[in-house]
Amino acid sequence: MSQELGRAHYVSFTSFKKNGEPVSLPVWVVPFEGGYAFTTDPDAYKVKRVRNNPKVSLRVCSIRGRVAADATVFHGTAEYVDTATADRVNEAIRRKYWIAYRMLITPSNLWSRLRGEAGAAGHAAIKVTLDS
Repeated sequence: MSQELGRAHYVSFTSFKKNGEPVSLPVWVVPFEGGYAFTTDPDAYKVKRVRNNPKVSLRVCSIRGRVAADATVFHGTAEYVDTATADRVNEAIRRKYWIAYRMLITPSNLWSRLRGEAGAAGHAAIKVTLDS
């Protein structure tokens, strides 16, 4: 496991479209069961891309997704995890990003519940296992 990824506040998650075009997005990430994981919306395109092609890469980045020219690229295999595992990932995210989580995610979840929506933020997750 990489201490660099474990300490990072944001990681650029790169997955690939069916035509091979890479798509990178900044995500919060936590070390999780021998790999790294992050929460997402179950309907997000990154979920669809991972299901079509599980090969991904991770790089430390800024909040806006900017990656330093000398950033290490970590290649791995991603998997969409079940709801119980996603709940554990969400709890790990909540612990690591506690201030930002309470400012951004908690109000979003509350607003979703008030509107009667089942899908609040953090109810899906992707786990990445790095290549050897």
